[in-house]
Amino acid sequence: MGPEEGAEPEVDRAVAVLEASVAAGVNWLDTSENYCETRNESLIGEALQRTDGDLLVSTKVAPGRSGSGGGSGFRREDVHAACRASLRRLGREQIDIYLLHWPDDTGVPLEETWGAMAELVTAGLVRAIGLSNYSIENVERCHNERPVDVVQDGLSLIDYLEARESIARCGELGIAVVIYEPLASGVLSGKTIEEVREIWKGWEDMGFYKRLLTEGRAKRSADVVEGLRPIAERLGASVAQLAIAWVLHQPGVTAVLGGSRDGRHVHENANASRLDLTASLDELERLIPLGPAFTPEG
Repeated sequence: MGPEEGAEPEVDRAVAVLEASVAAGVNWLDTSENYCETRNESLIGEALQRTDGDLLVSTKVAPGRSGSGGGSGFRREDVHAACRASLRRLGREQIDIYLLHWPDDTGVPLEETWGAMAELVTAGLVRAIGLSNYSIENVERCHNERPVDVVQDGLSLIDYLEARESIARCGELGIAVVIYEPLASGVLSGKTIEEVREIWKGWEDMGFYKRLLTEGRAKRSADVVEGLRPIAERLGASVAQLAIAWVLHQPGVTAVLGGSRDGRHVHENANASRLDLTASLDELERLIPLGPAFTPEG
């Protein structure tokens, strides 16, 4: 929900989306200090003050700058300071879920960072802690020191498929798994490839674009979408709902993230949790090899 640099925060829009989420049965939201260089946390914090209903909040600390913003760093003192800054921006006394956004590459030992996260729980500033975008080896490494409560990773019918094994392993360990990109950056929303490309104009160098929307791969992405349409129609659902429901049915998955700036989409996404795919899972699995991850070049 932004705001981008130099733009005014659209608080009214944010309040409308949060209220639509509560009405749809959603009880938590996800953000990060890294989104829009902390501006998204500030927007969320202001919107929460005007929203009826008690939403749980998940946010993240990042090791450094990235394409979408900045990070505080992963030294012990950095993590503690970042948590308190997020609490101020969000207007909360406690963060419900606090995650490491992605692995550090500056040499900070993982044990130091994970130990700092555990201290935040002991101090009562955080309820649950976890890891986002980490290998299963590092998840288990942390889990052996202090249980990992939550893992966040990507997965969809056409992307991040290699994560299915590690997600299932997290389930075996009793770690909740939250999935981002269940709609593959909009490719599985039911839009045409041309419409999705127009949305991401200027983002052609990004990894997801190269994996899903370049020539050859885009055709395979579209083939999966076309395969989903008759199944969705038979179930009385949209393509987007079917794609989200498939992710929710995967072993180890606890919840999915459905980003939206429109309350109507929130209701549609939430209703995906009610789809019974028992009789359709095998049919959906047969669509996966048609996707862009299975091109000759891999």
